[in-house]
Amino acid sequence: MVSDPLDSLLDEIRRTVSAGDLAALPDLETRLAEALERLPPEPVRLAALRRKAEGNLACLAAAARGVRAARRRLEEIRQAASGTVVVYDGRGRRAETRPEAAPRHRL
Repeated sequence: MVSDPLDSLLDEIRRTVSAGDLAALPDLETRLAEALERLPPEPVRLAALRRKAEGNLACLAAAARGVRAARRRLEEIRQAASGTVVVYDGRGRRAETRPEAAPRHRL
């Protein structure tokens, strides 16, 4: 069986996203756009490629959620370092507070 270049490229994109190598995505996007321009309109092949692309979309969406979560966590760490701590009450409402300073010397 001859390997389909577009199918292989979609596999490469999924591996790249799964590995967290987001810096490689612009080059892969360019290659994907070029491959799509050369794609003949074959319904069966297009349906298979669509399914694979939808799987990649789910993987990319998960990666984006992970990046957003990491950015939020980094912001919380920066705030804590500046003396502001984010806390949640019993109803899950978010609040920012500055904890009382701990004694500097032991008694």
